[in-house]
Amino acid sequence: MNNSIKSDVAEERVKIAEVMAGESAVLHELDFQDVAISTVAVNTLKKAASAVMQRFLPGSQPEKLTDSQAIAFFIDRVFWDQDSKGLILCADVATRSFCIPIPREHWHMKTDLGTIQ
Repeated sequence: MNNSIKSDVAEERVKIAEVMAGESAVLHELDFQDVAISTVAVNTLKKAASAVMQRFLPGSQPEKLTDSQAIAFFIDRVFWDQDSKGLILCADVATRSFCIPIPREHWHMKTDLGTIQ
């Protein structure tokens, strides 16, 4: 990754931090495959994904959205908020980002992450 792209990613992370967690927030990017979320969090993601689809993706049929599709919708970027211990899941739709906070009691790191090389 070249320095320009790294700078853009860092700048976007700062913007997300300021909006979602406050200016002094410390966010760490995670791979969604390393986390598990509760059914309450899945239901929240499904409602949010459906609302975004209705408003910004005409013809997308949000009424047919499955739990798996709703989760996949919000995993473009995943951050752990060091202060709140919650997650922030983000979807990139066209030129906008939509982020949903997941409180710390509704997610955890998976215990078996496989072989790390």
